[in-house]
Amino acid sequence: MSVTSSSEAPAEGKVKRVSLLAFSGVSLPLAAAGLPFVVYLPPYYAGPLGLSLSVVGVLFLIVRLIDVPLDPILGHAMDRTNGRFGRYRPWVIGSALMMFAGIWLVFMATPGISPVRAFAGLLVMYIGYSTLQLAQTAWGSTLTLDYHERSRVFGWWQIANIIGMLLMLMVPPTVARFVEDPNHSSGIHAMGWLVLLTLPVATFAMVRLLPERTVVNSHAHKIGDMIAIFRIPLLRRIMLLDFLAAIAAGMAGALLLFFFEAARGFSPAEASLLLLIYFIAGLIAAPFWIWLSGRTSKHVALTAALAIYATFQTSLLFLPQGTFLMTATAMALAGTPFAAASLLLRSMLADLSDAETVRTGTQKTGLFYATLIAVSKLGYAAAVGLTYPALDAIGFVAAKTTANTPDALLGLTIMFALPPGVLLAVSALIASRWPINAAEQARIAAELAARANQPGQPHG
Repeated sequence: MSVTSSSEAPAEGKVKRVSLLAFSGVSLPLAAAGLPFVVYLPPYYAGPLGLSLSVVGVLFLIVRLIDVPLDPILGHAMDRTNGRFGRYRPWVIGSALMMFAGIWLVFMATPGISPVRAFAGLLVMYIGYSTLQLAQTAWGSTLTLDYHERSRVFGWWQIANIIGMLLMLMVPPTVARFVEDPNHSSGIHAMGWLVLLTLPVATFAMVRLLPERTVVNSHAHKIGDMIAIFRIPLLRRIMLLDFLAAIAAGMAGALLLFFFEAARGFSPAEASLLLLIYFIAGLIAAPFWIWLSGRTSKHVALTAALAIYATFQTSLLFLPQGTFLMTATAMALAGTPFAAASLLLRSMLADLSDAETVRTGTQKTGLFYATLIAVSKLGYAAAVGLTYPALDAIGFVAAKTTANTPDALLGLTIMFALPPGVLLAVSALIASRWPINAAEQARIAAELAARANQPGQPHG
């Protein structure tokens, strides 16, 4: 089984900045939509829109669980796509259109919405969102074969993600300055408009400016390979890493507004400012993790980031009530490793995908990234699906007009700080034993290049 190259082989040098901009630009609307899905939409649906905490937890869990099996199928389909418009362009355009429709349904929902109507909107939005995310990351992994350059590619991707989150975080306080709206519906609607305006522009730039640099196998893999990949030990390890990191971040994100407003006594504006500080710290620190992975290796940088993340996330348990300056400092420290896990795991997966292409002769980039996205969704789904019913069980009340008992607030505090810290510490231990380093990836890249340049090989 042979590996061939497309009309433009993967670059071994630096990827051009225009390509990095076109690739990472889609992260702006994706991140701008993804942040509210974790932080703002669940409390909004459980508060002003009138659904119960348990119903909201179940809805967000089911939507993610339904979407999870679709990811490997979509990844398999992307790996088999090789038409005149390229492998990833048709998927980017189709998923962007679907996401656009879903954003309108979800963010423009009105009070009194039924669970069925809420579920339908969330499902449309999330399928479009996750398909676009998959096409983007799989496409990005093919832009270079260089070990360190991949960290740079996904560093741009993660920086754009953080910028998208920061833009979204600025929406509620900006709207609040001009519109008096105790239910925050104007802020949620404005968030939706931010995504609706940026998504078409970013999608157009990506499909027009980003080159298709794909490695194509002459015999496309079969449906059975979707199951067979779970027998790859390193893929299982990277899936476990991403799952633990996702469930930790999902739990913290889902409880963040409740924690800072109900348990620590901050206003909604102060809570949003704390989250803004967290992501600004992550944005500032992102180049450091790229630098550190270049000076050491990706898994060493990832191990350090996860250990730091675990330490400062757990420290939030001991913050006294109402001390904004101390809390802001703790949030800045906790935010410094935020960017590392996502960018380094996806860069490490690109290396693993190349290693498996050399080993098996079959390229499964789309399928690999679909698997990682599916696992990440499971983590976030478990976070919301477990924490919201648990809050309901301990007697926590989401409505701002109702006071919570000390026991309910203590339970909220422990859930916010302790489990995520433990999960991140376990992730750090797993990451420390990753075997693919720069020397190994250079050997793999040389083998791929040799196969691509064999005389008589067909080109895509």
